[in-house]
Amino acid sequence: MKKLTLSVVTVSVLLMCALYSQATAAPGTTITLLNPPPDGLLELGVGESYIFEVHITSDEPFVVAMALTDQYYPGRGIYWHGSDRATQATSALLHLTVTGKKSTADLAAVCDWPEPGKCWPEGVAPASIAVGVRFKGGLVVGERFNFAVVVE
Repeated sequence: MKKLTLSVVTVSVLLMCALYSQATAAPGTTITLLNPPPDGLLELGVGESYIFEVHITSDEPFVVAMALTDQYYPGRGIYWHGSDRATQATSALLHLTVTGKKSTADLAAVCDWPEPGKCWPEGVAPASIAVGVRFKGGLVVGERFNFAVVVE
């Protein structure tokens, strides 16, 4: 009788743990770069700026949505004006501004950034916009938009 009771209790505990630990399905989230550079190449003059717009929509309210930047040659060729974020919403329009700082003509070719197999020609500054949306409970949905910038 003790073995049967122990078995029933063990199975019940395992089932309850399994039910409570199952991952919650991701809410329907869309992250869209509204104005990507044509053919993945943004051309800027020195001192010229470009504003990227990222639109986020979700079926459920998110805790925070954030757009950040990344670049292979930080501080060379281009300058990013910070990041943008929105909180407690189901929709957001985030803006990121990049400015041509100096010519990119002397920059070397780059391979395997930001992912293996991706190569960029010489004379461009590889860059990307990373967007993350965090929901209650810690679930994060993200998207990355890669492109190159030429400053003349």
